[in-house]
Amino acid sequence: MELQQVSPMFIDKAWADGASCLSEACDVSGGEITGSQLKMILARGERTLIRMWDGEAVAGWGVVRVDQLPNLRALHITDLVAHNGGFERFFEAIKHLARDLGCSKVRCVAKPAQARLYRAKCGFTPVYETLEVPINGN
Repeated sequence: MELQQVSPMFIDKAWADGASCLSEACDVSGGEITGSQLKMILARGERTLIRMWDGEAVAGWGVVRVDQLPNLRALHITDLVAHNGGFERFFEAIKHLARDLGCSKVRCVAKPAQARLYRAKCGFTPVYETLEVPINGN
């Protein structure tokens, strides 16, 4: 199992090779970001595209960023798509990447069903819950 970081200069190639599936993750963001916007952010180097390689084929794609908070540095998984790819097989590599980037935590945001899966498969625990309410006129 290997995580391969994709350089911003190769985002177009990776998108054509299947990373475009990350648009699916954007579709459940509630309108925060679209697939084409994510592609632009990756091409500008604002986040990092990760290819999950199982030795024979691509098992999935992910996007990460480093959040430097006042009391900790966290590797934040912002997007993940691994259709039956067993993303949990790559979790040790994610933790290794986080350590290499000086992070002491790995974080993600997930809807309830995903959160249950991440807790069961990778040992995630809730930190806090984000809620929102729309404001009329916006």
